[in-house]
Amino acid sequence: MTAELLILSAVQLLGIGAAFLLAYRSFEKRRIKLGAEPTLPQYFIDRNTYTAGIAFYCTLMATFYGLLTWQWLPLEPLVTLTVKSLRAGDWVTLLNGLGGSTLVPLIIAALLLFFIAWESKFNPLLILRDSIHDAFAIPTKAVEVYNALVTSRLSAIDDRLKEKIAARLLVPSIDPGDFQKSDATVEYKWAHNCLLFDEIQNYAEQTSFRRFFNEPSLKWGEICISYNAMSERVAVWKEAEPHYTKTVKLLKDLDHLTGLLCRLLASLIVFGSANENDIWSAVKRLGGNVREARLEHTYRYILLFTAAAAIGVMLGREISVLLHNTFLFPERPLAHFDYTTLRWVAYAIPMYVLPIALVFVSRTFVFRQHRGQSDRYYGFYMSVMILGFIVSTAVSALVLELTFYRREHFNFLESFIQHMRWGILPALVCGFVAYQMDSPASASESVGRQVLAALLRFFGWGAVAVIIMLYATDDLPVEVSNLRFTLVGTAFFMIGLLGAAAYFQTPRADD
Repeated sequence: MTAELLILSAVQLLGIGAAFLLAYRSFEKRRIKLGAEPTLPQYFIDRNTYTAGIAFYCTLMATFYGLLTWQWLPLEPLVTLTVKSLRAGDWVTLLNGLGGSTLVPLIIAALLLFFIAWESKFNPLLILRDSIHDAFAIPTKAVEVYNALVTSRLSAIDDRLKEKIAARLLVPSIDPGDFQKSDATVEYKWAHNCLLFDEIQNYAEQTSFRRFFNEPSLKWGEICISYNAMSERVAVWKEAEPHYTKTVKLLKDLDHLTGLLCRLLASLIVFGSANENDIWSAVKRLGGNVREARLEHTYRYILLFTAAAAIGVMLGREISVLLHNTFLFPERPLAHFDYTTLRWVAYAIPMYVLPIALVFVSRTFVFRQHRGQSDRYYGFYMSVMILGFIVSTAVSALVLELTFYRREHFNFLESFIQHMRWGILPALVCGFVAYQMDSPASASESVGRQVLAALLRFFGWGAVAVIIMLYATDDLPVEVSNLRFTLVGTAFFMIGLLGAAAYFQTPRADD
């Protein structure tokens, strides 16, 4: 083995080891917030599964670093140059040889290690880490349970459970009618806390959950002290004359205690439930009502939008070709059923259907984290429009530059800027699809009304497509005006059909 190969192997092993260690620390460091308090996700699943998640992520990062520095951007030229120059004592050759082929791989390798360890919401590697983390540690499920417990209603609680809760209090501070009051009152908030504390005590009596109550970050000791003190404070508050300042402070302290209780109880429920049905049965027994973010049979909607895009392209191009050959340029006819149609279908599906599929995924993820109830989520609509714009523009830049223009020197950023106009329509469609998901039609709506609404969406979005496509194709030269005509006509039918297909019948959670 040569000295160069030995040193290169040592450098590779050190780098791979550093990537593995940094990935391990990053995975262990991650906290999720249930309310205002950070929580360790390993309390949501058994240790073996959590360890498997750590091993998977660390191995993935180490493998990626190894491939990067061995195959894609090898460090071998830099190591060879350094060893030969040091062996010959020729520093001038070493300095002259430090160029792009030798320094860039080192810089990229260092940046990769930095990104593995960098805790920032702008770090793209953290998205991958959090996805793997969620898959193994299920923190998103705990967030859902936490949000459901915080916003639960106690009016349906069994009367025997109410009596049991009142009997356990050291100081009488709860009345049966408190469970029926507004959730903004001291009485209701205290009754809510009593219910949560009583449920947690049922877990505290089981030895299999002992580590949760010994974990300092879950603050079981602080919860017990605060709960007992709050019992006396509420009893005194009920007997005293109304006082605004004291009431506001008491409400704030009760909300803080609610957050601590819900955080611990969410961990216990997720860890102690054998399956998802057990999780939600426990939540519903405590008055929780979880908003269902996912639509039933999501894959059917994706297939529907895929079919609408494909049919829209085929139908739109053939009708555009027919009009072109009959009225515009009969002396220069275009071919019907040309291979161009299939090529346009292949372009349209990733440019339009892929962003729509990401809307479904994003909606499920965002609503899992959302605590409040609202009919409209305009911030989410704007976010998915931006997401759709970025994805569709990137697809357009990659597909058109690599397959149509076939440029030898491809600059992604420059191509992305040039193709930004093609991302406008997909962005608008994504925002409309997200909006329509929160506007489900009644299951009893007549077929005639459905057809009329679909026609209105078809022509409305077709008109929007014509306006945007006239702008997007404005730079096409005169000699290819037939291409502009067919593009605009095809967009009218395709976007119109996508708009017509944006029809959902999933009932609202509060119906």
